Amino acid sequence: MQGRLLIYILGLLIMVGINAQKITVKGGFVEDSLKIGEDIHYWISAEYPDQLELILPDTLYDFSPFEFSGKKYFPSKIKIDRAFDSAVYTLQSYEIDAVQSLSIPVFILNPTGDSTRIDAELDSIYFKQLLEVVTDTTSLKTNLAYQNVSTQFNFPLLWIILGVLLVLTLAIYLIFGKKIRKTMRLRKLKKDFITFSEHLTMDIRSLKESPNQKIAEHALTEWKIFLERLEQRPFSKLTTKEIMALEYTGELNGTLKNIDRCVYGGRSNEELYKDFQAIEDFTQHRYSVITDQIKNS
Repeated sequence: MQGRLLIYILGLLIMVGINAQKITVKGGFVEDSLKIGEDIHYWISAEYPDQLELILPDTLYDFSPFEFSGKKYFPSKIKIDRAFDSAVYTLQSYEIDAVQSLSIPVFILNPTGDSTRIDAELDSIYFKQLLEVVTDTTSLKTNLAYQNVSTQFNFPLLWIILGVLLVLTLAIYLIFGKKIRKTMRLRKLKKDFITFSEHLTMDIRSLKESPNQKIAEHALTEWKIFLERLEQRPFSKLTTKEIMALEYTGELNGTLKNIDRCVYGGRSNEELYKDFQAIEDFTQHRYSVITDQIKNS
């Protein structure tokens, strides 16, 4: 009798543990139909144990067949030992498929540094045509009015001119191509670096006045995009762990972890602006290294 009672109690404890770890992800379209280029909205919510660290997709996620337009994130709520996260994504579509479907996932950050993906159920939305479909029974109106036709164009002369221009272009490219590519890339990198620096300076000033998760996420995203162009590596798709594995990023170890805690963990830090100042110094150094390599190659 005691043995059966012990087994029963053990079974209850296991069931309680399983329910405590249950993660519920729901999502779907707010509208039931869409037009080309029109904003539509997709909501997603997640319920999970509060000891887990969960993140929602950011602007770099592939929302195909839709294109990202905006995101409204609602702060996490904790009730007893359960956490609740939600967000609404603004999307656009330029596809003409009659039915278009999407499922946005969430990611659970594991202690090992990787993440576990959990998808919401697939939801669909209908494409609304602006023009009526032309059928086989549509009648055509005959027009017998005289139409003035222009004289014949001298195509042989056109092909000769295009051929000469092509030969001259190839000759210039073969002689000066490498120097032209260097100059164009340096000019493009300089323009991108100036734009990035101006945006980062404004974000640092804002973070210094008031730490903000949205501003930190925007600054981190712009940094990864610029570094991707500078280093010609897919930084926007790399995790912090993968970035730290590179041979020249060791000095950013603590910096990126602090930023991740704010962006993905929602933890406010008054000193966060200093981490982005470190990002600014690192990027300035890498810009100098890369531009010197291009000039001397």
